[in-house]
Amino acid sequence: MISRALQTFCANQVGIDYIPPGTPWNNGYIESFHSRQRRECLERNHWTSVLEARVVIGDYKHEHNTRHRHSALGHRTPAEYAAHCRCMPQLT
Repeated sequence: MISRALQTFCANQVGIDYIPPGTPWNNGYIESFHSRQRRECLERNHWTSVLEARVVIGDYKHEHNTRHRHSALGHRTPAEYAAHCRCMPQLT
């Protein structure tokens, strides 16, 4: 599944960068998300099953993408930004 996604990204000319371990400043956006996810979701929950963890993390991801506004996106949610972004082709 991951290799198909990578093939699709490459076919649509989406760049892939390797970020060396121990260099979080090279990828600040995702490091910021991981920090926030860890603090707001992972450290606050104790799951009794893998299914429960998947549901809670999925809910957090949905909330983050549809309700959390980002200054880097013009104070829009990621979903709002993606819906109006014309700079990227739709991936199939």
